[in-house]
Amino acid sequence: MDPHFEGVIFQTHANELVKRLGKAFPPFCVIDLRDQSAYQTGHLPTARHASADQLAQSLPDGTDESTEFFVLGDGPDDPMIRQASQALRSHGAQRVVEFRGGMSEWHGYGFDVVQETAA
Repeated sequence: MDPHFEGVIFQTHANELVKRLGKAFPPFCVIDLRDQSAYQTGHLPTARHASADQLAQSLPDGTDESTEFFVLGDGPDDPMIRQASQALRSHGAQRVVEFRGGMSEWHGYGFDVVQETAA
């Protein structure tokens, strides 16, 4: 991790996030803040569902402060994105990246989504 960028909240767009999804290192976690039904309908590959309230309690399981976190919601006006970013930072996350365009931008570019199947 570059020490010049520790503790910063960045912003990114769909094309850059697609590039990052193709790289396993450094470890990263995509967090989808939308409600559970929207998440199940279609989410980014590898994305986990979490609410800003859950993130206020702790970092997601299997992550730590050195994990690169990407947070997204419905679209650019989703206030949960910043709330979740700040919650992650409060738990020591060193690098948080807000995908400000959210799922509306992702769909606009026609990128793949994953749908949850009923068990």
